[in-house]
Amino acid sequence: MNINNIKSTFGYIGFVPFAFFCIIPWIFGGTAGDKAIIFQIAYGSIILSFLAGIPWGWRDDQPNQSNNLTIGIVYSLIACSMLILVYMNKILPALLISIIAFQSFYYFEKSTYDFQYKHEDYQKFRRMLSLLVAISFLISTAYWINPYSNPIN
Repeated sequence: MNINNIKSTFGYIGFVPFAFFCIIPWIFGGTAGDKAIIFQIAYGSIILSFLAGIPWGWRDDQPNQSNNLTIGIVYSLIACSMLILVYMNKILPALLISIIAFQSFYYFEKSTYDFQYKHEDYQKFRRMLSLLVAISFLISTAYWINPYSNPIN
């Protein structure tokens, strides 16, 4: 098994909680649904923090590496803000920030010098995984603003 297959396998396994937490509200609703969305945001903030650390492992001699490190720190702070918003019971803003953060991190990573030299399978995998995660947050957002489930009181 080559390393790109291992990365893809682990990446999709890491996506399973996103899929699980975005479907639970639609199946069970109520308190279970609300808690599942909170867990999804919390899990997303952990994953975003992990992704934000990736620039620290990129080659130091690539162009704009100091900017890449700074942007990584900004994404870590965004992940923390998602948790703070959950703590303040501001779930909708946390969901919207999650959608934007995961998609924008992919575009940030795609713009780097090293990404251009990654294997084509890895590039496709990162695009698909970022899209799937954003869609899972979009599904949770739809539940949250749905007038029939309407956890917003």
